[in-house]
Amino acid sequence: MNAMTARGLSMAAVVAVWVAISEMARVNLSLWPVIVALGCSLAAGGGIPGLQKTVAATISGVVWALLAHAVSRALGGQDIVQALVLGAAAFGMVLQAQVPLLSYTAGAFAGAGVAMGLRAVNIQGGIRVAIALALGAALGFAAERIERALPPGRR
Repeated sequence: MNAMTARGLSMAAVVAVWVAISEMARVNLSLWPVIVALGCSLAAGGGIPGLQKTVAATISGVVWALLAHAVSRALGGQDIVQALVLGAAAFGMVLQAQVPLLSYTAGAFAGAGVAMGLRAVNIQGGIRVAIALALGAALGFAAERIERALPPGRR
């Protein structure tokens, strides 16, 4: 089996299993952050380092989004304030790349985008998003392991 078929099958398997489990168990987590982090995990290079970078970076993005929301509200919440604070958060997400574990800037932006998209404006909301992102990264890691277990072919 070629590499893309193996990757496609492994991704299909983990997504299908997670969706089935989350629906049957009525897990109260949004599905799309899981899918976003699964993609981030794939793009981060795989293995334990990719898993670590994805979890750390996407969750840092959630923290930046929560921080930006809190600061913006504290400063009055006007549109220009929100724009400047979010710009400062983007600057922070880029600067944090100097820390090796937080060097996956695209993951940080993905985490912040998911948090803002789900309107996570408090710690509880942020934790829910962070859990979904970490779960997606773990599923990406699992998909990679499944892919390696499939019969080799023209890879």
